Amino acid sequence: MIVAKFGGSSLADASCFDLVRNIFESDYDRHYLVVSAPGKRAPGDVKITDLLLDCHHKAQMNQPFDAEFGVLMQRYQEIAHNLSLDGVLDQELIAVKEAMMQGATRDFIVSRGEYLCAKLISFWLEIPFIDAKDVVRFDHSGKLELHKTLTLLRQEMLKYNKAVIPGFYGADESGAIHTFTRGGSDVSGALAAAAVDADLYENWTDVTGFRSADPRIVPDASFISSLTYRELRELSYMGASVMHEEAVFPVRMAGIPTSIRNTKNPQHPGTLILPSPRQIGKIPTVTGIAGKRGFSTIILEKTQMNDEVGFGRKVLSVLERHHINFEHLPTGIDALCVMVNSQALEKCKQQILDEIEAAVHPDTITVQENIALVACVGIGLFKMHGTIARLFTAVAEQGIMVKTMFQAPSELSIIIGVSENDLEAAIKAIYDAFIRE
Repeated sequence: MIVAKFGGSSLADASCFDLVRNIFESDYDRHYLVVSAPGKRAPGDVKITDLLLDCHHKAQMNQPFDAEFGVLMQRYQEIAHNLSLDGVLDQELIAVKEAMMQGATRDFIVSRGEYLCAKLISFWLEIPFIDAKDVVRFDHSGKLELHKTLTLLRQEMLKYNKAVIPGFYGADESGAIHTFTRGGSDVSGALAAAAVDADLYENWTDVTGFRSADPRIVPDASFISSLTYRELRELSYMGASVMHEEAVFPVRMAGIPTSIRNTKNPQHPGTLILPSPRQIGKIPTVTGIAGKRGFSTIILEKTQMNDEVGFGRKVLSVLERHHINFEHLPTGIDALCVMVNSQALEKCKQQILDEIEAAVHPDTITVQENIALVACVGIGLFKMHGTIARLFTAVAEQGIMVKTMFQAPSELSIIIGVSENDLEAAIKAIYDAFIRE
């Protein structure tokens, strides 16, 4: 059984709907569709969700929003007309406008993009519509109730051989609509797949899977045929996009593979994300490379620091009071380095330094700024001798100075710190050394 989620770029107009239908009906094992709201048809176009947000904002300000709603209505009616479904959404659209005028909540209004899209697909494919408000449960604060959601989804989905479900939203016990954060339809799809214990969760979008490096830096970066959820998390944390690891937590927990596919290139196998590595063929040393700017290091030096019980805790307690997460914590006998997000630190840097000074009385305290981190990720990193030597040689040959280095305890990644100006050059050098070999 396959659950297939289609993003907004895959549903932008009627021609995209045709592609979705062809994909859905090309494999008998595809039983359930989860859909986003229609996205941009071309650069400069406006997403349906953004039109809904504009309408809601103006309605809240008691300003006219007829022009914005007219564009939204025209988009849906144009798709319906080209699918020979004239008029099927007219009453629904009128109801949405009335809800805006009556002060409906932001979550309710922005959820209507997915709702209307799923309704249209239900009419077109002649398959049942399952309203997400009946099967995706939040508490009154907007926190997902996972167990209840999986139970409700399973009960409702298994009533039908095929069905369509709008993504992005659900409701609390009172029926009040709550939404996930932007991109939440990925979570909705993963929840649906986990609920019915699917064999595969397909996420159809406008990219052909994961690349082994950012194509803006390495234009010919190869596609990753498969990677593990653990590798995905490492790469996502370091800025690699396509799909955030948190968006697939339900299928990861259930041990269900996720396939990232391109709606406009369905013949390409895309990238398969697996609970554990495939034992077929050679495991690559490096699966992917990702980098991110915007880090600073607080460097503390104190003689015999290692004999002082609680030194690190006192330093981290200062950051905790200011709600700042530490990214990495390399240490030495008489030195401690705390790497943090530069923007977060800058808001209260001097106060934090003063508090650390008062807490642990270091001999010196300095801040190193403008650091970028580059992560080499792969389950094969430590299965070969000399990996770290190859990495350091690659960047050294480009005249790049390594400011710091961390090896993940999981042996899943090696992260180096370089000057922000050297980020792209470092990624290219590592790519050439490990992937373009």
